[in-house]
Order: sequence, then C-alpha cells, then structure tokens
Amino acid sequence: MRVKILPILVTLTFVTVSLSGCLGLIQARESLESLRGEPEDVEYTEKTSVLYTFDTIDSKQFNESFTVDEKVQRIEIYIKVKFNFDEVIPCFEGSPRYVRAEIIKPSGVSLWSMDVCEDYSPPNFNFNSSTTDFEFGSWDLNVDAQAGGETALGGLIKDEFIIIVNVYHKCRQYPQDSPCNE
Repeated sequence: MRVKILPILVTLTFVTVSLSGCLGLIQARESLESLRGEPEDVEYTEKTSVLYTFDTIDSKQFNESFTVDEKVQRIEIYIKVKFNFDEVIPCFEGSPRYVRAEIIKPSGVSLWSMDVCEDYSPPNFNFNSSTTDFEFGSWDLNVDAQAGGETALGGLIKDEFIIIVNVYHKCRQYPQDSPCNE
C-alpha cells in the first residue's frame, strides 16, 4: 500500500508547487500594484517665446517651432508690443514700425495671426482642443518686426515686443515614474 501512495504524493506535491508558483505571481503582481500608488492627471507647459528690444532702426525675423501631440489640451498666446511715442507717431498703411506674427499648423493653415503698428497688449488668446483642430506635428511661430531704438541717449528710446506661446499638455503621472515633461 505504501508503494502506491508515494507516486500520488510526489505528483500532488509537484502539481501544488507548480500551481502555487502561478498563483504566487498573481498575488505578487497585485501587491506591487497596490504599493504603486494612485496616478494623477498632471498638466505641464512647454513655452516658446520671442522677445526683442530694438537698439537701432532695424528689421528682424524670427522662426520658432513647437510640437503638438495627442496630449495637448490648450494653446495660449501672450503678446505685448511697446512702441515709443506711439501717441505722436501715427499708425498708417506702410508704417515703418510694425510687428507681424503668425502661428502656422503643419498643414500650412494659420491658427492665429496679428499685425500691429502701435502699443498692443490684449488679453491672452486661448485655443482649446475641444474647439480647435490640433493637428499633430511641428507648428511654427513666425515673427517679422521692424522698429527702432537708440543708444546715444543711454537707451531711453527702445521699441520692444514679446510673444509667448504656452502649450499645455496633460498626462497620467504615476508616483514612481519620472515627470511627464522630461
């Protein structure tokens, strides 16, 4: 009788050990996931900017690029233009002082553009993914500006502008992972 029980015991032990290994892996995975922590939806910003102060009468062009992908939720544009003596020097067609800016999608279609020849500081321009078609790829910020400044009087007269494009991304962040914006 002892001889017949031994093979059954060996087989039972082998089956138990091999099954507990698979079950043990499932339990280990579950316990590791519980230690991982809850994910958060994190918003981070990528900034593209053009800032220029004129020291002489000059013409400048700037071309900057930024990327839009499926994580982009919103694009915000801040612009401020400061022309000295704009209350004395009128803005007219063909004005010698201007700032022209445009954001172009990968397809070549313009998202936003402006052309000013006097002080300009409107509220920020906002574009949301729910209301605007955000094509994925490389977008361009193109700026063409002409204005003036001086250094002879200690730099008292200087035209300047700043354009900042903030691209807001949203991603799922787990506590142990590196930040989304890296």
